Amino acid sequence: MDGPVASTSKSLWKGKGKGRDSGRDESLLSNSNRSLPKQDDWVPPTQSLKKYVYAKPNMADKNFLKQKAIPDKKLAHHLQALTSAAKTSSLKAFEHDDLLLSHSNQGLIETETDLERTWKVGQQEIVDGSAIGVAGKAFSLKLDEFGPYALDYTRNGRHLAIAGRKGHVATFDWHSGRLHTELHLRETVRSIKWLHDESFFAVAQKKYVYIYDKAGLEVHQLRDHIEVNQMEFLPYHFLLATIGNAGYLKYQDTSTGQLVAEHRTKLGSCQTMAQNPHNAFIHLGHQNGTVSLWSPSVSKAQVQLQAHRGPVVSIALDPSTMGNRMVTAGLDGTVKVWDTRKWAVLNEFHFKKTPASAAFSQKGLLGLGWGNHISVFNDLQKPGQNPRMSPPPYMTHTFPGVPVSNVKFCPFDDVLGVGHSTGITSLVIPGAGEPNFDSLEADPYEGKRRRREREVNQLLDKVPFDLITLDTDLLGKLDRKTAAPSETENQDKPGWKDTPFSQKTRLDRLKVKGEAVEEEDESSGEEDEDEERRKARREERVEKADAKKRARGRNSTLKKMLRKRRRNVVDPQTVALKEKLSRARDATKKAKLNAMAARSAASGTAGALDRFTFK
Repeated sequence: MDGPVASTSKSLWKGKGKGRDSGRDESLLSNSNRSLPKQDDWVPPTQSLKKYVYAKPNMADKNFLKQKAIPDKKLAHHLQALTSAAKTSSLKAFEHDDLLLSHSNQGLIETETDLERTWKVGQQEIVDGSAIGVAGKAFSLKLDEFGPYALDYTRNGRHLAIAGRKGHVATFDWHSGRLHTELHLRETVRSIKWLHDESFFAVAQKKYVYIYDKAGLEVHQLRDHIEVNQMEFLPYHFLLATIGNAGYLKYQDTSTGQLVAEHRTKLGSCQTMAQNPHNAFIHLGHQNGTVSLWSPSVSKAQVQLQAHRGPVVSIALDPSTMGNRMVTAGLDGTVKVWDTRKWAVLNEFHFKKTPASAAFSQKGLLGLGWGNHISVFNDLQKPGQNPRMSPPPYMTHTFPGVPVSNVKFCPFDDVLGVGHSTGITSLVIPGAGEPNFDSLEADPYEGKRRRREREVNQLLDKVPFDLITLDTDLLGKLDRKTAAPSETENQDKPGWKDTPFSQKTRLDRLKVKGEAVEEEDESSGEEDEDEERRKARREERVEKADAKKRARGRNSTLKKMLRKRRRNVVDPQTVALKEKLSRARDATKKAKLNAMAARSAASGTAGALDRFTFK
């Protein structure tokens, strides 16, 4: 059986042209519509395949080219070849990842019977039943003097930064336990954020935002950012976005140091901010229950919706759905799950206490910190017993008598960082992190040399902030309405037809009639009249100022007394100035006498002794 099969597979590759692909096995992505396959148990969802199909095959399809009737056959063939090559490479990339990477939802805790519940499993049971390395991921730092604490992980998930409200700031490599820096700022600290890597981090202090390096040295003081409450960093644009009590959203370019945008939200103080990692939009939650979406290139909110009846306390976006799922938490204890494609509420449930913080993991797990509880949800679409009650959680954890202030999932690891009033705690959440990381994007094991190379590449590939749009597929499209007039105005093009007189603009009609020049002459005459009028107004203002100066009276008694007091004060500067004035006065007097003597000598009226006055 091996011989015939080998010969058959060999014969499939013989021949040239269209016939050589007739015997190939059809790929998972190749079908009649040239679109992604339907979702089943063996193929990942369409949303996860979108990253492979970066080309649009229908834009250069044979049928598409025939419909548009591109006259240049060479250009049409070239476009078709480029699209075919792009599609082939995307198919190979998908098939490679589908073969090597595991796309199943492995790593989550599974129950053997229907009576068992995953949320009953505690942290100690997870550590005891896991590998030895997991024990180092579950730790707690007791810092009850400077809380509550806020925390942030780097993009590769290796470094952790913590900031206490009373001024304690520390950064360290939590994998190896190596401390980078520890600061006691002795003033209020509201937020902390890593920049493009672990070399720099920003701290929102009592009045300004400060940027520190890895050793803890102050590098910059951002005086334009005043009383900041929340910060977000856009890694592909090198922008630090801040919002504070003044209600101004500001974007600072950390690569050039310029303030690129400053937007007034007109909705008062803001305490909530989140970033959509897919399109780099900033989501703000306001005190009146409104959620607004902002980009640095537009001064107004792109989207504004009434999410809650009271203030919004937390916003989180799901990276596993490319930002298509958003969770908002209100002060009244309500949590809503939104679909950002149509801005509809998918699910709504209520908690007994106000959720202080919400965060999504890379696998789509939602972590909520409410009161002294931590609840992690796996399936938010599954309703509870009561429509207002939350769905059954995946895992839970309780801090007795300690309110939770901040929660963050660690990238590429099954860890949930929790900041509370007595320090920070690292919880192990199985199945939360993405096990497959891209070393060119974020490498947890990169060295010093690799970090420098990646930093240079990031600066070279920096994306302009003008390209931030809600529709990520907008780039590369052609606005045919704008391009159509340029084609019709080309008189050298074969088949060109002039625009009818009734459809022309007013200026074009005036040019056809020959009245445009006269209108320009009239406008020039009006400009001359305006210039004369401005000149007359300027002269009138000067005359009024002169009259006002002449009408001024004598100085007041108080000014006389102050001037007399200044005259009685003797200091070295005053003495030197008086001597200088006396020398200048003597030189002027002497110059006048010499000029008079010179004039009298030239006229012949000088006496015999007048020549001795020249010096």
